[in-house]
Amino acid sequence: MFSKRHLPSSAEFLPVFPAGAAIPRIIHQTHADAHDSLPFILEENVGRIKALNPGWEHRLYDDEDIAEFIGSTYGLRVLNYYQRLHVKYGAARADLFRYLLLYKHGGVYLDIKASLEKPLDSVLLADDVYLLSRWRNRKGEEFEGWGLHDRLRDSGRQEFQQWHIIAASGHPFLRAVIERVLHNIDSYSPAFDDTGRSGVLHLTGPIAYTLAITPLLNQYKHRLVGSHDELGLVYSVFTSAVWEAHKSAFKYHYTDLTEPVVKVDGIKKLLWQLIGPVQIHVIHRIQHLMDAIARRLQRRRDSRRRA
Repeated sequence: MFSKRHLPSSAEFLPVFPAGAAIPRIIHQTHADAHDSLPFILEENVGRIKALNPGWEHRLYDDEDIAEFIGSTYGLRVLNYYQRLHVKYGAARADLFRYLLLYKHGGVYLDIKASLEKPLDSVLLADDVYLLSRWRNRKGEEFEGWGLHDRLRDSGRQEFQQWHIIAASGHPFLRAVIERVLHNIDSYSPAFDDTGRSGVLHLTGPIAYTLAITPLLNQYKHRLVGSHDELGLVYSVFTSAVWEAHKSAFKYHYTDLTEPVVKVDGIKKLLWQLIGPVQIHVIHRIQHLMDAIARRLQRRRDSRRRA
């Protein structure tokens, strides 16, 4: 967590929720149009998750539900942080929401594209209060090269996965993550903190998540598992071969965006107007090329495993 000298001002207005002694049997998921019509593959996935976990409550949130929850639970000041995230960056907004939601209620948060192969009751322990996992990303493994970031030197460059969060309510890890994300929003400058995929990873995503939790690992109870598959979790119902179908299931996909992740004005806006075109037309094109190469390699690995 931040030192007291540099503690974000959010510590003064964030409510403190008591730490729960167990993980509530609630599954949380979100999608912008959750109450209208999910794409068939996602609707089918939600049905599968419910069928595997008949003793669990399943809660599905749309954008209106999220805004109402944040405003009523945390107040207008925190809601304003959420609304400062550009509306096209649904991924960043979903990141902040999941931290706020699990800090208050606890349970199991799963990205809408994530799934389960086992009932949660078969993999969770009675005394679990927080689960952490990393990618199987060594050479030759399914997610080779994923989740590695130079900014995470204190954790071996490895991010903690946060497309799933399994936690009791009130866990200090989540409060630390919320404080870091709100601080990141306040200090964000698109000219230096980037936009698109990189901007989200640093601002609200797994880099922010990992940086907040790592200093606290020896202070608070948790269980670290090897990777998500040990818990019967599936990263995505979309295979690499249908990557474009995956992206088409959402209004905007953050990997394709060039707008600042946070609404900016003043000197930050001016700097972006000067530096932004270079990032958009040079750096982002190189990143897209590298992502395309990575997807092609992933498809080849998928083909070899199926052969």
